[in-house]
Amino acid sequence: MRALLIPFVTLLITLPTTSSQHTALNFGKNPSSYILLPSFTSTQRTSFSVCAWLTRHSNHLDFYQYWISYGVPDSFMEFGISDSGVSYMFGDGMLPRYQWLRVEENHHVCYAWGEGRAVVYYDGVEIGREKTEEGRELITPGTLILGQFVSYSGMENIERFRYFGGEMTGVYIFSGMLTEEEVEEIYRGGRCFDVVSRFGSDNIFISWQDILQLERVGMVKEVEVQCSSRERRSRKYGESGKFGEF
Repeated sequence: MRALLIPFVTLLITLPTTSSQHTALNFGKNPSSYILLPSFTSTQRTSFSVCAWLTRHSNHLDFYQYWISYGVPDSFMEFGISDSGVSYMFGDGMLPRYQWLRVEENHHVCYAWGEGRAVVYYDGVEIGREKTEEGRELITPGTLILGQFVSYSGMENIERFRYFGGEMTGVYIFSGMLTEEEVEEIYRGGRCFDVVSRFGSDNIFISWQDILQLERVGMVKEVEVQCSSRERRSRKYGESGKFGEF
């Protein structure tokens, strides 16, 4: 069944911009909501990073909900990361240490990959890292999607029960591997941090401003959220571990 693509002009609501508010996208508690992003390109084949502010509204999957994933032909689960930090790269999963999520909690999640390793950050703190297949490059093109889990390329490969039921903002995909200090800076800057001015548009593959202009499918709608800066978490996380079924 083909999803109905609702024209962008019917979904965009222009609201006054204030210094204390920021636009987020609420995906609702809906297994059919998503935004299809432009595919990764050759620029991201050897390294990239992706970060976002996430607020869960549904506990249909309390352990993890995949908010971004990337599927390619002939390679199972090329890349994906959940709101709890559970992630995978080239079909190999990573289960980092993290707090159990509750609805309405707001957290910042970053995934940085390059130089043969993947690192996951949660609220500005590294919570896990894994080596990735030596010499392996990201396959392009493929299906890159917000709000859903896709195992291979093509919308027919969305596994809708793994959908993200919540709100996201400040989603940025970088053409390179962010450092721990850079991730912490983004986190401490809060949801309204000017990422483009800080890192430059040449280093950003997809910005939050780009995403707000894309077509939305399902119940995705704009909401306004409060800006706030954050302090670095003092909690120390342990080593990550492998897991099989995810």
